[in-house]
Amino acid sequence: MKRTIITTALVAASIASAANITVDPTATAQKVIGFGAGAAYYQSWIAAMSSSMLKDFYDTAFTGLNLSFLRIGNWKQDDTTSIVADAAIIKAGRERLGNRFKIEMSSWSAPGRLKPSGSVNGSVNGQKVKSQNMLKTSNSDPYGKFVYSEFAHWWKTSLQAYEKMGITPDYISLQNEPDMEADYEETLFDPNEGEIAGYKQALQAVRDSIKTLANPPKIIGPEPLGIGYSNFEKYVKALDNNNLDGYAYHLYHAGDGNDNSGTNYLNPENFRKAMTNIAKNYGSDTKPIIMTEFCTMENEVREQDMLGLAHIMQVGFTSGKLNAYIAWELFWGEPNGQLIGVCPGNGWSSCTEAKLYINPEYHAMRHYSKFVNPGWRVVSSTADGSNVYAVAFRSADCDSITVVAINKGSAQNLNLSVNGYAPISAVQSTENGAKSKSITASAIIDAPAKSITTVVFTTSNTAALQCEDSPIEDPYIDPSSQIGDSLVIVDYANESSAGTWSSDASLGKVTFETTPLDGISKYVKVPLADCAQDECGYQHALFTIPDAAAVKDPLTKCKELVFTMRSINTDDASVNIGGAGGSTWSNYQYGNNAPAGAWDQVSVPLDNEIDSTGAPFGSTQLSFNSDNAGIYIAKIVATGCGTHAIKGMNTNFAANDMNAEAKVFDLNGNLLWSGIKGQAFNADGTIRLDLNKGLYIVKTKASTMKAVK
Repeated sequence: MKRTIITTALVAASIASAANITVDPTATAQKVIGFGAGAAYYQSWIAAMSSSMLKDFYDTAFTGLNLSFLRIGNWKQDDTTSIVADAAIIKAGRERLGNRFKIEMSSWSAPGRLKPSGSVNGSVNGQKVKSQNMLKTSNSDPYGKFVYSEFAHWWKTSLQAYEKMGITPDYISLQNEPDMEADYEETLFDPNEGEIAGYKQALQAVRDSIKTLANPPKIIGPEPLGIGYSNFEKYVKALDNNNLDGYAYHLYHAGDGNDNSGTNYLNPENFRKAMTNIAKNYGSDTKPIIMTEFCTMENEVREQDMLGLAHIMQVGFTSGKLNAYIAWELFWGEPNGQLIGVCPGNGWSSCTEAKLYINPEYHAMRHYSKFVNPGWRVVSSTADGSNVYAVAFRSADCDSITVVAINKGSAQNLNLSVNGYAPISAVQSTENGAKSKSITASAIIDAPAKSITTVVFTTSNTAALQCEDSPIEDPYIDPSSQIGDSLVIVDYANESSAGTWSSDASLGKVTFETTPLDGISKYVKVPLADCAQDECGYQHALFTIPDAAAVKDPLTKCKELVFTMRSINTDDASVNIGGAGGSTWSNYQYGNNAPAGAWDQVSVPLDNEIDSTGAPFGSTQLSFNSDNAGIYIAKIVATGCGTHAIKGMNTNFAANDMNAEAKVFDLNGNLLWSGIKGQAFNADGTIRLDLNKGLYIVKTKASTMKAVK
């Protein structure tokens, strides 16, 4: 064993550049409802996309983020145009995310006929007059001096119209920013009735009106512009608390003079005091606090806003006791959308081509939404490093913990301690660098300067914890990548870097290439030995499979890997390909031919990923070696992944509880079957039930198993 002498000065330097993050899985706080974003404008731009671009958008927006909330507007005025557009978007979200996908609906304005101005907009003929932008007065309304009953009836008929289009909101807010005098759609409400209509009276009227619906939504509010100057509290204190099912606010001002959104985005600690004050007096699992809208209000995309959003959410879920966070823009027309910029094609405003722009804040949201499901709880976490902020979440059934760590300072090590849990997967995003990049999961993580790191931990020892039933799969694994005959492991047409490649020291670095080559414009160049193996030995280039813990199982259930590749020079390359990263190196197939001068799809069997005893090698990497100079790779796909029986995905199948009661759920939490486990399972872990291809959850009192057909 090689011994390394570390000087005292070096030890001191190492200590100075480390941050300790400690998580207590037993100290639980509020329950998470979810993460989301708004789809309030530009729906017509989505509808104008080509079918292939539309699929890419929906996959990116919904599956890519694992969203659990979409915020829409109540635009039911005199036509249904926006309803049709919203219905298509929501349908696509539900197809990808199922029942975990919730809808929050806010009204921007009452119909113009209910306002003195006659217009939904706050500015009429270039002027904003407060008395014109409230509800009309009434001499006969039972709720007060304004047309509250007509406003409530409009809300009820709007919900009925949306329901006919397949949209049934889970939550509604009767007025977006009732305190905001705007040029665009608005209706003003004071906390209580006075010179203008009162939010208190309008809320009571809407509550009474919609309670006659078959499935009335929950009402949240008061959704003011910001939380500074006790603005939220002024509204809530005026209300009958029984009329609210939850609390909602925006973050466009924080108080203490901190009113600039762009500045607050980069200094989220400005929100901590006001959020803490609200959390002390309001919010619970039965009456959640939801942040329903915030953005920078800047006209340009800023790289630093990625860390800004992640830090704002950290403040919210720790000090603010938020149950959900909904960003302002899931998408926006032109490149500068908060999460996604949308250009249907040339000629749409400033767009020059049909393109989706995945902006930095998309990745900040993904660090939370992709790895934390509805029903999880915030758990206690502390971070002692300089400019390091952390928040942790525990799954309902206690088997998973997700830690999000924001490093706003210089590069440093993150030492993560989660008692009783082991790290299984991790992703990292760096300002002006790689985004949502899979990294090796460890209790010690190298965090670059200005980066976000999410680490998922798991345990099987949950007996001592206060757990709840959770039929949703934890941590979330994208069903589209797990179900069906094939699985795309990497397609460089959708990447922007070489990602997770590494090589033996004697080989050149794997590089990401963008020079078009026979119809393929993005690929990686993988240098290999360029030397006979009996002279220079085996020299390996290693590709770490993204989200290795989640994706490696298909290597045991798929039949082969298909590589789109070619030689980098004028000679065909004979390439040995195998699996690595498990207990040993596994040879898949020697002598695979990567042709010179043309791309080819090279099939490599996965038979050797299972050893002679039937156990998986557990490969998390793919290994390449050759005496050729190297290869180009454009795509790696696993095929033949469908089977005729459902097999438990846990490697240690529990056969000692075959007489226990068991339940089988789909990914939406729907119970499909219940009975004695032995009636459904064979002793080898295959399941006898007649089910469609797909991913399922099998639960007994003693264990939870993932099952796939």
